[in-house]
Amino acid sequence: MACPCGSQAEYQTCCGRYHDGAAIPETAEQLMRSRYSAYVKHDIGYLLKTHDPSTRHGFDALSAGAWAREADWRRLDIVSIRKGAASDATGMVEFIAWFMTKDGLSCHHERSDFRKLDDGWVYVAGEGKLADAVIASIPRNDLCPCGSGKKFKKCHAA
Repeated sequence: MACPCGSQAEYQTCCGRYHDGAAIPETAEQLMRSRYSAYVKHDIGYLLKTHDPSTRHGFDALSAGAWAREADWRRLDIVSIRKGAASDATGMVEFIAWFMTKDGLSCHHERSDFRKLDDGWVYVAGEGKLADAVIASIPRNDLCPCGSGKKFKKCHAA
C-alpha cells in the first residue's frame, strides 16, 4: 500500500515505520509527512507524541480525531521547506493538505515550525491560511486537487 504522504514509497517503509516506533524522522519534512499520514490513519496518539512538549497543552486531541475521521484525505503538497535537515535544530515546512468533506473540496494550508529535541523532531506550531483563498488560486486548467484526474474547471470549480 502506498504511503498517504505522497512519497511514492510503501507505507511500512515510509511513515509506517515512524508510526509503529521502528524509526524516528530524521528531518522536519519527514516528521511533517508522517504527521499528515497520522491524520489519514487516524493515529492521534502519534500526533500527540510528536507535538512539542512546550506547546502540547494547546493540542485538542478530540477535535483532531474528529477532523481526521470526518475528512477524506486526498493529497499532501509540500510548498516549501526552510532548514529542517538532520543537522539543523529548527525547520519550517509549508504544505497544503487536500481533503473532501460532506461540503466538498477543502484544504489546510499551513507553515509549520519544528524543532529538534534530543529524541527527535517535534511540531511546535503552525500558521494557517483560509481554504477558500487557496482553492480560488488554483488555475482552471490544472488537475483538480481532489484526485479525480479531471481539470479543476470541469471538477470542483464547476
